[in-house]
Amino acid sequence: MKGWSRLHTADNPTEIGFVRGLLEAEGISTRVRSMDLWTAAVEIYFAEGARPSVWVSDDDLERARKVLAEVDRRGSRTDWTCPACGENLEGQFTACWKCGQARDDND
Repeated sequence: MKGWSRLHTADNPTEIGFVRGLLEAEGISTRVRSMDLWTAAVEIYFAEGARPSVWVSDDDLERARKVLAEVDRRGSRTDWTCPACGENLEGQFTACWKCGQARDDND
């Protein structure tokens, strides 16, 4: 695909949907390749080109990398306790699922 670069190769279709959704929410157009190979035969899963991948235009490549890097950074945060209701939450959550209290950026 001339003018497009592979940004991310996923382990499964769900991961592809997650990455694609993150990028498109930031206004970055994507293309997905090899989804048909994923469903065709699991035994070729590890063959080169058989795993699903997300591609972005060369013009958006650096911005797309920054979007994914930010997700990786947020995913490494420690677990926290909601100051409003005391619910224990995993680090990737930015708000309490129980009461809606936003996480303090210092946590």
